[in-house]
Amino acid sequence: MTSGTFDLYWIAVDPARQRSGVGRALLGAVERTLREEGGRLLLVETAGKPSYASTRAMYEACGYLEVARIPEFYEAGDDKVVYARRLR
Repeated sequence: MTSGTFDLYWIAVDPARQRSGVGRALLGAVERTLREEGGRLLLVETAGKPSYASTRAMYEACGYLEVARIPEFYEAGDDKVVYARRLR
């Protein structure tokens, strides 16, 4: 019920392929597809626990800004972190 806003729930990359550009390639493909469909804003959610630090760093390196953090959403000590990027 939005106009041009999309929510990316999850990108998963095999641990053996992480840090090889696969996640960035998948994210880039999603962004291109959404732009072609008139998308204007992409929201991404991920975990706040330390083991997801590289995931958060990848989104930030791709131009995403943290726009929300819900403390202990997944479990004690694991926040839900929401990032956003304008697509046009």
